[in-house]
Amino acid sequence: MKKETVIAGIIVGVWLVLTLIILSQFGISQGWPAFLTLLFFFESGTKTENLKNIFVGAAVGILLAAVMPSSASVLAPVLGMEPALLLVVFVIVFLIIALGDVAHMFFNNYAFAYFTVALIFPQQATLEWLAVLILGGIFFTGGILAIIKLMTRNKEATS
Repeated sequence: MKKETVIAGIIVGVWLVLTLIILSQFGISQGWPAFLTLLFFFESGTKTENLKNIFVGAAVGILLAAVMPSSASVLAPVLGMEPALLLVVFVIVFLIIALGDVAHMFFNNYAFAYFTVALIFPQQATLEWLAVLILGGIFFTGGILAIIKLMTRNKEATS
């Protein structure tokens, strides 16, 4: 194990727990919308210009998951509930993929991932998740970026 990897693990772990503690002070127990932002940021090559696509795509994914049950309910009397749900999932996934070429900031892999994760929960907590995404995501990802910047600045100053 490299020393830098251990330090990074400690920093991210501590910052994650701190974020959870702060969220819990507001009665929020689900931090996943915030935590995925950092994962996707690192997976996209730590390019800060990707952050807007991550956050906007994430919000779109959460919102698409929120409209899925009501959309399926409208179609259920005609198709039955299961076919209605499957049709709505198909349409949403199709839109995420097909519109990615023309509106990439909104329809992207991040939207698909957040849509998928949000559907795991039987009860949608859309407003809470959007707040956690925006406020918690900025605090969590922004805090890690600030810490990295401080550490690299201190490392450069001592070199």
